[in-house]
Amino acid sequence: MRVSRTILVAAGVGAALASCGSRIPPQEPGTPVVATALPHPKGGLWQWDSQAGGRKRLCLSGRLLTPLAASPGCPISRQIRTASGAYVVEAKCDTGPVSRTWAKTTGDYDHAFGVDVIIDDSRGDISDHAEYRYLGPCAPGQHPDDLP
Repeated sequence: MRVSRTILVAAGVGAALASCGSRIPPQEPGTPVVATALPHPKGGLWQWDSQAGGRKRLCLSGRLLTPLAASPGCPISRQIRTASGAYVVEAKCDTGPVSRTWAKTTGDYDHAFGVDVIIDDSRGDISDHAEYRYLGPCAPGQHPDDLP
């Protein structure tokens, strides 16, 4: 019995240490999707409420949300749709202080949705949760700004 308990304690400590340094959750199961199948919010004026960035009104174009898009030096390594209908996109970065990014989004992209983002950065990890709520069309002459 003593050996079994020792093995369990060692496994628990190993699992805890393996998770140190990254707040990106373990991979959840899902069905792979192509980039064109990822959600695009309805174009128009959205209320953006972010834990890290406060509140803003954004005129969105209807393009793919920035946290779900590939960026230079950070190719997409995994993009899935979970059984609950959420979309998860992960990227692994080749160079620079950012090593990985993770984003998960859920909701109705015509009315209201949420986005969780985690960035593994050698200078300190960054995480945020934001809620988007559709308000209506953008003001006349207002140009889309897809970055919060």
